[in-house]
Amino acid sequence: MKIKTICAVLGASLLCPGMAQADIVQRQVVTSMAGEPDSEGGDVYTIAGTTACGGKQIRMDARSVNLDEAPYAALKAELARRIRDRTPMLVTVKKCPEDASVPIVREIAACTPAACADGRARLYLHENFFPVEQEKAANVLLLPLPKGKLPGTWKVEIVSVADHKLRLSGQVNRADYAQGELVGGYVTYYPNGKIEKQVAQDAKGQQDGIGSKYFPDGTLELRGNWRHGLPEGEHRRYHATGKLSETSRYRDGKQLDGPVQTFDENGKLSSSYALRDGKMEGEMLTYFPDGKISSRAEMRQGKFNGVSTNYYPDGAVHARMTQVNDLPVGEALEFYPDGKVQSRQQYGDKGGLLSVQRYSPQGVLVLERQWDAQLREQGTSRSWYENGKPEQSIDYVNDRRDGWSRSWREDGTLHSECRYVAGKAQDGCGEASPSPEIVRKEQAWRALN
Repeated sequence: MKIKTICAVLGASLLCPGMAQADIVQRQVVTSMAGEPDSEGGDVYTIAGTTACGGKQIRMDARSVNLDEAPYAALKAELARRIRDRTPMLVTVKKCPEDASVPIVREIAACTPAACADGRARLYLHENFFPVEQEKAANVLLLPLPKGKLPGTWKVEIVSVADHKLRLSGQVNRADYAQGELVGGYVTYYPNGKIEKQVAQDAKGQQDGIGSKYFPDGTLELRGNWRHGLPEGEHRRYHATGKLSETSRYRDGKQLDGPVQTFDENGKLSSSYALRDGKMEGEMLTYFPDGKISSRAEMRQGKFNGVSTNYYPDGAVHARMTQVNDLPVGEALEFYPDGKVQSRQQYGDKGGLLSVQRYSPQGVLVLERQWDAQLREQGTSRSWYENGKPEQSIDYVNDRRDGWSRSWREDGTLHSECRYVAGKAQDGCGEASPSPEIVRKEQAWRALN
């Protein structure tokens, strides 16, 4: 596994291009500066020891250390004095070049006892173990890397910057961590010191063997076998309670067809479905903790296709709709526990909501709205109090108020009215706030939500 892609495998929240800027920090004694700038106009310095990149030279210019010409000239003058005195400096290079060129200095400063306790170079790493600037780093790796147990490998032990606790242990196939691949297996750790992942690998860096992942308290979350980088055989996932969540079976990296069951954190059956060609096919069921069905849906090639129904715990229908390729079509209904209609939603061929009516538990219409095929509100949107008296009426044309907007008090008396043209109030009457029922945007009901 390349270090440049480890963030994807370990679930990184940031993208790997962030590693383009890295920081390798090391105590160095600068012994001399070349008499002439190099071919690119930079100053080349010789050091007494060896850089983390393997050579005895470093290069910098005003741009690399982010200075204007005058401050950079002053820096060079001060550095010349420290060269004469052989004063140790703390040197930060951007990264080790992939070719044989001289590493570029990003920062150079006088040593302090805390920063220069030893001469080891330090590569600073993101939370997900790819190189970043020091100020953004959560972890650090000491360089140069020692030899690993396997032939042609180097040992890696990454620790946190804050408390120096071990975060990753393993080995890479190159002395340069940033250009190498983790091979032979590695282990990552939570900040509390407990194991997060144990990844078995072959000598080529492919996942091979038993892999495990744990919750922060040490409880097993996932365990399964891998062969040549692909899942193979039985994989088991667990809840934080330790109860089995799901068992999956693989062959040559593909999940095997057949029945599948999942379980809740108490070990009760949560859902059941079947796989065909690796996708859900046929009826999918979910269950309440007591074993009663909470929903059923028809699946085809991994998508909702057909009637989906949700139930109350007593078995009464809660909601019902038809879907085509995961999109609602036609009429969707929601019901109160006693069977009365709670809402009617009408959908177009492409899943867009066209109209909605909502009812009170007593069966009184309390809201109606409508939209066109472009999902623009059209016509008159109305809401009523539960006693059946009007609450608000707003005329819309192409999603803007156009016509009369009126509101009433609960006793039926007029509260306010205003006429609009193309969304603008006329005669300075001001805009009345829409009722909560009209403000609330209806959402497409989905099975199993």
